[in-house]
Amino acid sequence: MFERLRGTRDFLPHEMAARKKVFSSIKKTVEEFGFFETDTPAIELFDLYSIKSGEEIIEELYAFQDKGGRMICLRPELTPSVVRLLVSRAKELSFPVKWYSIPRLWRYERPQSGRLREFYQLNIDIFGSEDPKADTEVISCAIKLLCDLGFDKSDIEVRISDRRLLQEFLLTLGITNFHEVLRAIDKREKISSDDFRLMLYNANLDDCQIKKIEEFLDSKGNFLTTLEALSKQYMGESISIVINSLLKIAQNLTDRGYEGFITFDPSIVRGLDYYTGMVFEVHDRKREFRALFGGGRYDNLAELFGGEHIPAVGFGMGDAVLELMMRRKNIWPEEKLELDIFIATIGNVDTEVSRLSTVLRNNGFTVDFDIMNRNLSNQIKFASKLGAKFLLIVGERDLKEGIVTIRDLDSGKESKILLNEVISSPSKYLTKVL
Repeated sequence: MFERLRGTRDFLPHEMAARKKVFSSIKKTVEEFGFFETDTPAIELFDLYSIKSGEEIIEELYAFQDKGGRMICLRPELTPSVVRLLVSRAKELSFPVKWYSIPRLWRYERPQSGRLREFYQLNIDIFGSEDPKADTEVISCAIKLLCDLGFDKSDIEVRISDRRLLQEFLLTLGITNFHEVLRAIDKREKISSDDFRLMLYNANLDDCQIKKIEEFLDSKGNFLTTLEALSKQYMGESISIVINSLLKIAQNLTDRGYEGFITFDPSIVRGLDYYTGMVFEVHDRKREFRALFGGGRYDNLAELFGGEHIPAVGFGMGDAVLELMMRRKNIWPEEKLELDIFIATIGNVDTEVSRLSTVLRNNGFTVDFDIMNRNLSNQIKFASKLGAKFLLIVGERDLKEGIVTIRDLDSGKESKILLNEVISSPSKYLTKVL
């Protein structure tokens, strides 16, 4: 017997039904914000990800040589693929562009709670605008889709910062090896204080610089008030530009009623190398799980792929942690099958059932019927397992009088209805009965 590969999942129909409801809710919310769905190939050239995805993702690629001798890989994230598509079709597009998709992605990493080798991920991007309002749209969409799934501000926290703010702060300390220090800061919550300091020592920082970095990283709190305090503390032109940009985002989110969800946290860096400005992460308040998702600005990515300068902001959200959090809060949809009508048969009524099922399906009802020659009792049991709402019993004796029986499988209530009326106007007649 074959087993599925480690880090992958199978979904039975009732499990897929619950997942479909979650994805449908996400799509509905995202489309309310004016995002349009796109898709890209599951395989890409290796170089697409080696350009700017960072060492961590490169090490996790499912990469191999194809029959044409090219190094290709399964996509580990979507943004490079989307930017490739954007650059190739930029002349056809009207900006800003707002795109989303929920593809399957693959990363060869150690499977653990909330982290798999194959997973679904929501990806949303806004291309073409440098205005902080674009950042606000992305963050607002993230908050709204979680609220629509059943979360509230007591469940989730959106931690926001800006890479430029950290870089400008490091410059005031005479530190220029940004990437090395940012990588250490990105790992701060995952390692001990001593290991964090050791990483900074290895980056050639002294005790005074390390102490000031730790104080700065601990200056998190209310988005507006903390930023206002920082704006008075750091008066340089470059750092003031970044703080003012964040203040616009903070004020806009407050105007939308989302201030209870957001926190300013200068320790947020995001591991991917292509982020250039505002970055954010979403966590559960109790910190029981890894980050639910994160994102930010990547204004230079299009140029790296041979395109013109196209500013961009977006985020990616995997389904594994989302499911864990929804199950913990008991808001994951009930895993059950649903069917509008099951047609149960008595005797030789194949012609009528074929005609009736076709008419009902053509009018938008989900319909199934017996193809196992079961007796009526077993047909009813099977209909219940399929989650059928109603049972249509078609029998030889009733057909002589031109009637069929409809039964509500929840209440058990049933009535006789005219077959010809169902066939001539099923939507009108059955909607009234059902």
